[in-house]
Amino acid sequence: MSNNKEQRHVQKYNPNEYNNAVLCEVCGNITFADDYGNTDKCPNCGWMGCSGDELMEKWHGIGYPMLVPLSRAREQYKAGQKFKATFEDFINGLNWYKEMLFWYNNKYYAVRYRDMGIFFENKETKRIYKSVDDFVAQANIDGVLLKDLWG
Repeated sequence: MSNNKEQRHVQKYNPNEYNNAVLCEVCGNITFADDYGNTDKCPNCGWMGCSGDELMEKWHGIGYPMLVPLSRAREQYKAGQKFKATFEDFINGLNWYKEMLFWYNNKYYAVRYRDMGIFFENKETKRIYKSVDDFVAQANIDGVLLKDLWG
């Protein structure tokens, strides 16, 4: 039987810890990744990514978990801009994740795929749209379409 002193010195392996030094996909600075290729927030540019970001962009039009596609993130970084997802990125994320959350004017909103359609809700309201196209064409906050608010 082992004693408490021996148990305290046992280190458990965790593949999700950011232990691997890698170069940031956006700025080229050193950052850290877990064993699956997911990177911690880059201390230089703030990018968080995964080893499959180029494929995510090709297949889904987004990056993970930042939503901004990697190629645009690189352009935004070079231009000295913050990473910013477009409304199209938001819709691509919705199509892939099946739900998206955002804040607008200090209010939380959720958009979710459900059997009956696309649910768009917050504390005060819940609306259902038949399809993503209907959501894009009609979803609004206080009468202003989301796609127009996004910028």
